[in-house]
Amino acid sequence: MKHFAWVLLVLVLVGVMAACAGAPSVPVPTSTPEVVDLHVTPAVAHWLPAVAACAEGIPGFGVYTQVLPRADLSDEQSDLVLRLGERLEGDPFVSVVGLEDIVLVAGQDVPVNALSLESLQAIYAGEFTTWAEVPEYSGDVDGSVQAITTLSYPVGHEIELLFRRAYLEDEPVGASSQTFSTIPFLTDLMDAHPYALGYLLASQVPEGMRVLPVTSEDEIASEQWVLAVTSSEPEGKLKQLLLCLQDQR
Repeated sequence: MKHFAWVLLVLVLVGVMAACAGAPSVPVPTSTPEVVDLHVTPAVAHWLPAVAACAEGIPGFGVYTQVLPRADLSDEQSDLVLRLGERLEGDPFVSVVGLEDIVLVAGQDVPVNALSLESLQAIYAGEFTTWAEVPEYSGDVDGSVQAITTLSYPVGHEIELLFRRAYLEDEPVGASSQTFSTIPFLTDLMDAHPYALGYLLASQVPEGMRVLPVTSEDEIASEQWVLAVTSSEPEGKLKQLLLCLQDQR
């Protein structure tokens, strides 16, 4: 009788194992990550590492990025646009994620420690061509006869437009200005022209480069909002991304 019970138990176990072996495997469902299309202007391309760091901290989330000229930005072809400046009439929904400041930078031998707004405007208009003509030059240091070299982003560049609006009353930069489009090239120009003036976002000024204060009785609108433009009020993971960017800046 015991022998029969053991045989029966073995047969049952074999049947169970065969049933399990023959059962089709059930795939474990995997969630599809949410990916947003991000368009940024060259002026805020240095924000991309912060965007990547924030995205990595959000599970199941990714960002596909394109750097485009401001004229090519479209909230209809992207989920998110990052750019500098003010809200435009056609912007559907705008969030402020940070603040940038446009500052004046100077070559190492520039013989002044600050400029008035009026002097800066005269220099970029080509009215002052040597440092001896600049009212802030005291004559106590060398450099009076040195020519002033003005450096500028190309005409139409986002930062060039904002610099002119903030400092030059929207007047054009003088035709004699030498242009740069990258910070390494600006650094090379400063080394070659130690009496030169240029401008940059404060967050991108290389270590060791001089920042020259600009004084004025009126407020200078050098600070620029970093705007996140979306087609509607951000929700879910996109909202988490923008909140993270605000915290990092």
